[in-house]
Amino acid sequence: MAKKDKKQKVPKPAQVLQTDEAQITATGRVIAEHPSNFITPQKMRSLFEDGESGDITAQHELYADIEERDSDIAANLGTRKRALLTLDWRIEAPRNATPAEDKLAEAAYELLESLPAFDDLVIDLMDAVGHGFAALEIEWALEGGQYLPAMLTHRPQSWFKWSKDDELLLKTPDSQEGEPLWPLGWIVHSHKSRSVQQARNGLFRTLAWLYMFKHYAVHDFAEFLELYGMPIRIGKYGAGATKEEKRTLLRAVAEIGHNAAGIMPEGMEIELHNAAAGTTSAGNPFLQMADWCEKAAARLILGQTLTSGADGKSSTNALGMVHNEVRRDLLVSDARQLAQTISRQLILPWLQINYPGVDPARAPRFEFDTREPEDIAVLAEAIPKLVDVGVQIPESWVRDKLTIPDAAEGEAVLARTPADNPVNRAALSALSAQRPSERGGSKKQAVLDAALDEAMESPDFNAQLNPVIKQAVAALTACESYEEADAALTALYPNLDNKALRTYMEQALFISDLLGQADAGA
Repeated sequence: MAKKDKKQKVPKPAQVLQTDEAQITATGRVIAEHPSNFITPQKMRSLFEDGESGDITAQHELYADIEERDSDIAANLGTRKRALLTLDWRIEAPRNATPAEDKLAEAAYELLESLPAFDDLVIDLMDAVGHGFAALEIEWALEGGQYLPAMLTHRPQSWFKWSKDDELLLKTPDSQEGEPLWPLGWIVHSHKSRSVQQARNGLFRTLAWLYMFKHYAVHDFAEFLELYGMPIRIGKYGAGATKEEKRTLLRAVAEIGHNAAGIMPEGMEIELHNAAAGTTSAGNPFLQMADWCEKAAARLILGQTLTSGADGKSSTNALGMVHNEVRRDLLVSDARQLAQTISRQLILPWLQINYPGVDPARAPRFEFDTREPEDIAVLAEAIPKLVDVGVQIPESWVRDKLTIPDAAEGEAVLARTPADNPVNRAALSALSAQRPSERGGSKKQAVLDAALDEAMESPDFNAQLNPVIKQAVAALTACESYEEADAALTALYPNLDNKALRTYMEQALFISDLLGQADAGA
């Protein structure tokens, strides 16, 4: 990175990266060992003991090998890491925020929105789930009068070591004992899976043993197939066979193995003995061991096995949904831990560099949205009943449960006519404006129009109409097509409870008929 003017107050990481010389050879390549080669329990125990003493290089190189070589572990870890990418996120201002604090929250949101490869940041930090920690080096750049994190580069865990006080140190060619990480130059996400020494944290500490057991089982099975995978060919000849006939039979056995064809004298026979026959997963101890290791790894990484290894036997949709709830607990935990790291080690340093005097306790927070929308149908039925009996339910609580945001000022919102008055007032007014009574018509028509208005607004009219509407709505709710709706209404009509409405309408028609006759006689 280009050096800045010495007169500028530039954070130290902006002038030179701390890893410019760390672990890099003259050819620019990073040289790493591969401890997984010829792994044994003694070798694994030795490198784990080195890790507990602070030298974590070998164990994290082993972890990298495991994720690279074991497709099942890599797939499950990939699922765990990428689960956070399905969540929305937001920036929350502190409680009772001032206008200035609200502006800081908006600025932090714009920072993350414009951050290149934000998804890559999440995946890199989630590398801590397996390794126990993940370290990203920040490269600051001055743009538009502000220092911005131009690059966030993931550094291998094998480049570091732990001090006696569990402080993360960077090893360099000049300091194999390690040096402290520069302030404002790093994001270090420590993922807490259990309460142990930092070097013993991370899922790979347990996965390494499962990897080794599976490796032994698969290796032994490969050797078994190498010896007995091809059928053994046995040629049989009669008691009086000559040497020439025996050579002919031997040549036929060999040619059948390579060319799948051969000839031999009549009276001789060849038998094929397949030692590998019947080595299915149900009766093969090698495959059973490998399958057990894979399921144990899935339980450790995802919290369950049904969504990662469905076998069509014990895996059902119902069980999968139950197990997915367990997995969601891990998702929420991952989201909260990662949100704290982004808030404290990315947003806060950026604010402190560009907005002096920021109170860390009042800084905006990054949050993943891990809320689950409640069943709208259930709440829509339950809330009115609770309100009717006097339960005071805050609107904000309902919005939070349904994940419905507050409407912005002037924003168009959905609305419907109240249930107790189904008449559209605007349409009724438009119709009233066209009535003869208001264009100089007869007084009888004016009386009839006034009675109609009063009837339409009267609770009595709605009381007669509601039973009919309820029956029709109940019948239509159970339908899934227009044809079903037509058949349901046709079947409902003879038994429709409209006696009160019919009486009400008969009286209205009788009155209108009398008014019509009186108006005609006039």
